[in-house]
Amino acid sequence: MADPVRKSLLCSTLPLLVASTGCTTLGPMPATTGVAMAPAGRPDIDVHAGLVPGYYLSSAVTPDGNGTAMREVGAVIEPDHWLSVPGLFAGARYAGEASSGAAPEPLLGYRSTIGEDRSLGVGVVAFGTHAQATQKSASFSATRGGAEAGADLRLTPDSHWLELHMNASAALTGLSAHGSYCVDSAGSYGVDCPDGATPVNDVHAGGVYPSVNFGMSLNFAQHLDSAFHGGRFDIGAGAGTMPRVLAGEQASARSYVALGGTLSLAFGALR
Repeated sequence: MADPVRKSLLCSTLPLLVASTGCTTLGPMPATTGVAMAPAGRPDIDVHAGLVPGYYLSSAVTPDGNGTAMREVGAVIEPDHWLSVPGLFAGARYAGEASSGAAPEPLLGYRSTIGEDRSLGVGVVAFGTHAQATQKSASFSATRGGAEAGADLRLTPDSHWLELHMNASAALTGLSAHGSYCVDSAGSYGVDCPDGATPVNDVHAGGVYPSVNFGMSLNFAQHLDSAFHGGRFDIGAGAGTMPRVLAGEQASARSYVALGGTLSLAFGALR
C-alpha cells in the first residue's frame, strides 16, 4: 500500500480519476461561467452542460495541486425586448459533484454586440455562492464571488446553419474558505483520513484569484425563425491561480491549467 505522501501525490496528479482512486475531493471552483458573450437578440433561455476548467480546493493542500475538468450544468434567461434593457440576463449554474460540495450559483449579467455586422459580442457576468461538504472526515466551507468579462467573435459569415466563433474571457474570484483535513507524517500535506481519524489541521485560505479562458465554438441553427434558437459546441482551455496551503498555513498561490467542453441549446420566442 502506498505511504501517505505517495497517496497524496496520486490524488493531486490524477484529478480526472478521483472516483476510481478514492481521493478526497472537495470544493469545486470553476474557472469560467460557461455563458456565451453574444446576445440572443430575442427572448431566449439557453441551457448548457458539459465540462468546464477549474480546480478543487482540496488540491490546495497537496504537493502539486492541478486543475481539472469538472461537470457543470447551467441556464440563463435573456428577456431581450420584454425588458427596457435588452441584453440583460440572469441564470444559475451548478459545477462539480454534490459529494464534493457543489452548490447552485446565481448569475447576473449583460451582453451586447459591437460593429455593424454584429460579429463581436461582449459581456460581463457576476456570480457568487456559498458551499460546504464533508468527505472521509475532511471538510470545507467556502464563500466565493466575482465577475467574468469576455468576448465572442464570429469568424465566418452569418449563417442559418453553421458558424465558427472564437471566444475569450477573464475572471476575478474572491474566495474565503475554511477546511479541516488529515496530514502526512511530516505535517506538510493533506492525505485521505483513515477511518475514524480526527482531522488535525483546521486552516483558512482566501484571496482574489484571476483566471483566463480561450476557446472555439461551432454554432448551429441559431438564426432560424422558430422556437428552437439553435445551439453550440464549445471547446477550450482555462488557466489561473489557486490557493496553496503548506503545513497548515496559507502560502503563495499556484497556477493551474485545465480543459473543458460544453454543449448548449437555446429556446424562446420567435422575435
